[in-house]
Amino acid sequence: MSNKINNYLKLEKEIEQISHLSNISSLVHWDSATMLRSGSAKTRQQEMATLESLIHEMSTSQKFGDLIEAALPEQDFLDDWQKANLKLIKKSYEEEVCITPEMKYEFSIASGESEFAWRKCRAENDFKTLVPYLDRVFNTCIQIATAKSEKLGKPIYDSLVDSFDPEREVSEITSVYNVLKKELPGLIAKIAEKQSSEKFIKLTKPIDESTQKAIGVKVLEKMGFDLNRGRLDKSTHPFCIGGRFDVRITTRYDENNFLSSLFAVIHETGHGLYQQNLPEKYINQPVGKPKGMAFHESQSLIMEMQACTSLEFTEFLAQLLKDEFSISGAEYSGENLYKLMTRVHPSFIRVDADEVTYPLHVILRFEIEQQIINGKIKAADLPELWNSKMKEYLGITPDSYSNGCLQDIHWPAGMIGYFPSYTNGAIISSMVMNRAKKQNIKMDTELSKGTFDSLNNYLSNNLRQYGSLKSSRELLQESTGLKQIDPIIFINYLKNKYL
Repeated sequence: MSNKINNYLKLEKEIEQISHLSNISSLVHWDSATMLRSGSAKTRQQEMATLESLIHEMSTSQKFGDLIEAALPEQDFLDDWQKANLKLIKKSYEEEVCITPEMKYEFSIASGESEFAWRKCRAENDFKTLVPYLDRVFNTCIQIATAKSEKLGKPIYDSLVDSFDPEREVSEITSVYNVLKKELPGLIAKIAEKQSSEKFIKLTKPIDESTQKAIGVKVLEKMGFDLNRGRLDKSTHPFCIGGRFDVRITTRYDENNFLSSLFAVIHETGHGLYQQNLPEKYINQPVGKPKGMAFHESQSLIMEMQACTSLEFTEFLAQLLKDEFSISGAEYSGENLYKLMTRVHPSFIRVDADEVTYPLHVILRFEIEQQIINGKIKAADLPELWNSKMKEYLGITPDSYSNGCLQDIHWPAGMIGYFPSYTNGAIISSMVMNRAKKQNIKMDTELSKGTFDSLNNYLSNNLRQYGSLKSSRELLQESTGLKQIDPIIFINYLKNKYL
């Protein structure tokens, strides 16, 4: 049989080498975000750009293209995984080959310099200094999106969204978000009215960073994360990076609010569990990778919001804090922690927002991104536009750049098109949990004991194990029973939980 798929197997070998280099690139990025000194940034940016250029060169070479063409006639002899893999390789090649080496290098340098500048600018509330860096990134993203758009026959912003959420069209996202824009303001008002009479105790005792990290490690191990194949570190913006056998997750710490860092750990652990449970046989092939960031975010949000802001889990957390860290008192009771974690109120920072107001943070960015990529606004226009949309959607105006348009790493890092995945992921997570609970009534009982076995088994059997074998629509149906993202399931979930 191997003789009949000889060209396909050669193609797999080429992809494996590219995958190895991509994994190394991820680790270099992790090091830059966690360990690198500011004085080392300039040479690191050039090194990362060189590595990305090499990966791009291999991924778009004539030899690679010829191998794809030679493998296509062998499809009748491939199994389902190999057929899906070949299809993904061909799609990726067609997208990459329309991006020139000069564009790729410029994007890597521009985004690398912008990301490093952003860290300092965010800390110092200095938007003006970041403006030229952002404009350079935006211009490069527009060039790349235009090239992809012309090649793939997609609208310019759709071509970027597809990079993060395959096969998702902006028209579909817009229709889903229109439902949320209609339903959420009234729901937020009703929840706020209900919660106004609820008594809760604010956390007042500082918890030092080392204790917070120890709490985070204990929780992520309970969640099923394998620290023998991963680690937890500190960064300016929490993230998860790496592959099945080496997953790096990060958080940031606030001594006056341990819940913020803990839930960043829980969120990133959800991502990490997806990575650690992908199909081992195809770890270096596109078919073995996650199925886009909407599904990835569904895996982090099902842990962060669906599982760990449940009353059952907070009862477990309260007992853990008391037994293993001698942290107790009325403010650390399960009931009080639950009230704190499910408090609904408009706030400035997306990553700390409650799950009811959170989609409005994303919709704001989704609408601004479209104006950026269509060339309608420049970086200097961001603060005014951002603040007006915050006032329109959440009724508040940021008191600083750092609490406004400087808060996220995505635009400085060139990740335009990513944001819709967060709310698409939140809706998918509610759909997944809705179906999972119908199939396993033990889940809530398990969470009260800090056990995630049933939830992990469901996610691995119905989503993680498939990697990118299925289309987005097929994977959605496999994991939720439905073919389309349904915002009403999400709205009903919020109503049942909060009202």
